[in-house]
Order: sequence, then C-alpha cells, then structure tokens
Amino acid sequence: MTLSARAKFAIALFGLLAAAVFLVVVDFGINAGRIHHGVTVRGIEVGGMTVQEATALLTSENAELEDSPVVLTREGFSCNFIPSELGWDGRPEATAIAAYRVGRGKSWFGALGARVKAWWSGATIDWNDAIDRQAVSQLIDDCQIQAEALGYELRRWSLRHRIHEAIKLWPRAPVNIPVEGRAGA
Repeated sequence: MTLSARAKFAIALFGLLAAAVFLVVVDFGINAGRIHHGVTVRGIEVGGMTVQEATALLTSENAELEDSPVVLTREGFSCNFIPSELGWDGRPEATAIAAYRVGRGKSWFGALGARVKAWWSGATIDWNDAIDRQAVSQLIDDCQIQAEALGYELRRWSLRHRIHEAIKLWPRAPVNIPVEGRAGA
C-alpha cells in the first residue's frame, strides 16, 4: 500500500502536532505549582522552586543587598550609602510571585513563548522593589554639594538610575558617579 504525497504530509503534520502537544503537557507537568525552570531574579536561580521556597531564598538575598554598602565614586569624592538607609526593600514575596508568573500569562501563545524562552535561553526578572524617593533625592543633593565644590556638574537623573541599579548589583563593585565635566569650563 502506497500513500499519496498529501497523505504523507498529513501524517507528518499530525505527528509534529502530537509531539508539540506532548511537550507542552510534559512542560506543564514538570512546572506545575513551581516557578518555571530557567527563571532567575538578577542571577539568583529560582526556577523549579515553589513560591514559598523562592521567597525564603530571596528574603535571605534581600537582607544581604539591604545591608551591604554601595560605593559611588568619582575622582576626588564619593557618596557611599547602605541601601536600607534609603528605605530599599526588594519585596521578596512579590518578586517570587512575579517569577512564578513567567509562562503563565493571559495569552496562551505569549505564555507558551515565555516558557520556550525560559527553557532555551532563560528568563531574568528584576526585583519588585521599593525605595524612598526622598531619601534618594537627599543622597543626590549631598553628592551634588561635593561635586560642585570640585567644579563638576552632576547628572542627577543618571545618578538616580545608577543608585537604583547599584543596589541590585551583586557582587558589589564601585559605581562611577555621572558628571557632565567641569562646571563653567
């Protein structure tokens, strides 16, 4: 018995569709009730964990980030701080929930795409953090006083962004304070 080209194509298409459905079912089974494999929070592997397990891990990491000094430096001056002084909180539980939502979106195709991306290249999410904006503004004001005394013009918006990013950087390294150059030069 020979099959027509159309029948062979239909069988191959059905086989591919069946394999795809099988892989989706296996993926849902492996990740049921857990954060999808391949998901990280700023380099912290949380894939395969329950939300409670990830919350516990992120709580520990959050404490380390909160209490470790951040060094902001520029030629001749520095503006160092401890993130907890700025009211920074990584909100570990909210971050773990955000990690859990990877691959569980409203759109079925979007969720499937996020799952495939997590398996193949990983999915990184950021801390769902909060910070006291007034405390950050005060730190920037203090940095600006030092910068102006040395003749620099501080780039405030850029510094605000670098402060926020430097808090989440681990391991910590000195961060360059952004300036325009010498004021009036």
